Amino acid sequence: MSEQTSKNEKATSKNEKALSRREQKQLDRALAGLSGKTRKASEEEKKKKRRTRIYIAAGAVVAVLVVGLLTWDSGLIQSHAPALTVGSKSYSSVEVGYYFNYTYNSIYSYASYYGLDTTVSLKDQEVYTGYTWYDYMLDSAEDTLTSISILAQEGEAAGYELSEDGEAEVEEAMEELAEEASENGVSEAYVLRAYYGRFMTKKIYRNLVKESVYASEYAEYVTDSFEVTEDDLTEYYEENADTIDTYDYECYRIDATADSTTDDDGNTVDPTEEETAQALEDATNLASELEAAFASGDDDTVAALVEENSLSSYSSISPSYFSSYDFGEWLTDADRADGDTTTITITSTTTSDDDEEVETVTGYYVLRLNSRIRDDYYGVNLYDIKLEAEEVESEDEDDEDAETTYDMDTALENITVYQDLWLSLGGNGEAFASIATTNSSSSSASNGGLTENVYKGKMADVIDEWLFGGDAPEVGSYAILEDTENNCYYLVYVDSYQELYYWQTTAKSSIQSERYSDWYTEAAENYEVSTTAFLSTMTVI
Repeated sequence: MSEQTSKNEKATSKNEKALSRREQKQLDRALAGLSGKTRKASEEEKKKKRRTRIYIAAGAVVAVLVVGLLTWDSGLIQSHAPALTVGSKSYSSVEVGYYFNYTYNSIYSYASYYGLDTTVSLKDQEVYTGYTWYDYMLDSAEDTLTSISILAQEGEAAGYELSEDGEAEVEEAMEELAEEASENGVSEAYVLRAYYGRFMTKKIYRNLVKESVYASEYAEYVTDSFEVTEDDLTEYYEENADTIDTYDYECYRIDATADSTTDDDGNTVDPTEEETAQALEDATNLASELEAAFASGDDDTVAALVEENSLSSYSSISPSYFSSYDFGEWLTDADRADGDTTTITITSTTTSDDDEEVETVTGYYVLRLNSRIRDDYYGVNLYDIKLEAEEVESEDEDDEDAETTYDMDTALENITVYQDLWLSLGGNGEAFASIATTNSSSSSASNGGLTENVYKGKMADVIDEWLFGGDAPEVGSYAILEDTENNCYYLVYVDSYQELYYWQTTAKSSIQSERYSDWYTEAAENYEVSTTAFLSTMTVI
């Protein structure tokens, strides 16, 4: 309400009161000449009229409240009233609620892993002291929608238009909605309400999906627009070689702590000092034995020690995560040579009753560096179809020791049929995708079977060996590969190779990501973000 409007209303109220006083004086003078009976009748009539005005006014208020409740229950207010404003765009609580519920749906299956109880209100569960799961998901929703909105507005200002692939992605999302509704025998509206709240509509859903796809596509467009020179790549590599290089190494962890036991009453019994000391001694001896086997190149002894002692392997940790492990610094040392071995002590620090720090040995990492290389090979853009063999039922169902077997022959026949069909359709990427999307159990199926920039170690061992074990297969090469370890077959097809070496592709991606981050940070500074009380009307599933 404006200040001028408020002044006008106050003036009107004052005039109305003044008018009432004048009328009252005139009425009093007139009543003075009437008889008592007549005057009493007049006063009763006056009260009746006053009561009538009160009833009419009360009825009007009730009518307004009823209309308001009906409007509220219809979701009209929640769908239109601005709850979040980003720059020149406003979003309703339904739209914010979409991202809130999207976050909730994303972690629902893993709720127990995160310590989230799905049977208790999010507002009654804390992520950490003073910060609830509701707070977390609301912040996540606001941040996500804010980022999407900024990108969308930046793209619109730049005249960017959604590509045909982007439009197709939106339509695919709508088709998936229709399919899910049909499969479950419910309406699309029912599915949307179940996932995103009672006021979500198909129109709002489509707009949100389209804006999200548009923002993602524009972000990719901006990222790709940053040119990277060879000098940029060389400079970046020199500064970040430790995380770009590939490390072929073996590493195993040996625990040096004694296990707790349980007494006859089921109570936990901590290990004695003697048991703790013995556990440390055993671990120290095992570490020495394992490192000696590493140093001598006795891989059979290494394998035996690992199996006998059920040692955990840390041989697949990526260089980007080395900083989280005690052995990372040793591996990335510039003076490290192929074949070097070491044992690294793992410790934990606790505070004693005297407030003194006590360091305890909890285990060892024993490792050997086989080689450190810069990846001077080209990443592959590869299509694959994975066909898993069906398990063959045992003739003797009661034989628990019967070895599980798989029908690899039928699997080979079926994947050969896919290969022949693919070749008959043109033997290209488009034809491959038409088959892979619905017939492959590979994670790439959702992308039509295509995995871009495949590098060493990314795919199954049989594919890795075919691509990088010898001479690189030419573009257009294809093969059926048997994976006996995983009881399946792969149909693979080389679509193309990256233009840069793998390490260069990695460096370029990192450089462009850093430049994009700087660009976005600067762009976001031009957008004012605010919320209103309508944010609290968000419907949480």
